[in-house]
Amino acid sequence: MKWSLIQLQKYRGKKVPFEQEIDVTEYLKEHNHDVRSASLVKVSGDISVRQDSVLIDLVLDGTFVLPCARTFEDVIYPYHIESVETYVNKEEKVLDETHHMMDGDKIDALPVIEELLLLEIPMQVYSDNVENALSEGNDWNVITEEELEQQAKQEETKVDPRLAGLADFFDKKED
Repeated sequence: MKWSLIQLQKYRGKKVPFEQEIDVTEYLKEHNHDVRSASLVKVSGDISVRQDSVLIDLVLDGTFVLPCARTFEDVIYPYHIESVETYVNKEEKVLDETHHMMDGDKIDALPVIEELLLLEIPMQVYSDNVENALSEGNDWNVITEEELEQQAKQEETKVDPRLAGLADFFDKKED
């Protein structure tokens, strides 16, 4: 995803469309250990050349394969990212995270694409397949909110057997 500024100068004032598929699976796996796999990233957009900068409208589409937070099964997580990145050739024009320095007379969008993809990876994903979800283990089980409320009501009405004799204490004193 490199372009020469000299080549792009021919299109000054015009939008240059582009579309390409890139493979960044190894980079994503290396920088985020939750990523099990990733599809090819479909990168498309337009490049606009201005007098002192180059604007790139990026659209990234693809999928990540991530582990389910409950079951550790593979979950396919689709993404669609839209971003406008500005490349400038003077350091003082770098204003925020959407402004980047040109590498001499070349523009390399790959590091920006990799960064955008890393930021898009969620911290947790959940599988739609609830049947395989763990529902109990040693000294624990998953319950619904209704079951939790029911258990709380039952515990309120129960009297500790060690204190059962004290319940009658006040009744006998009044007699």
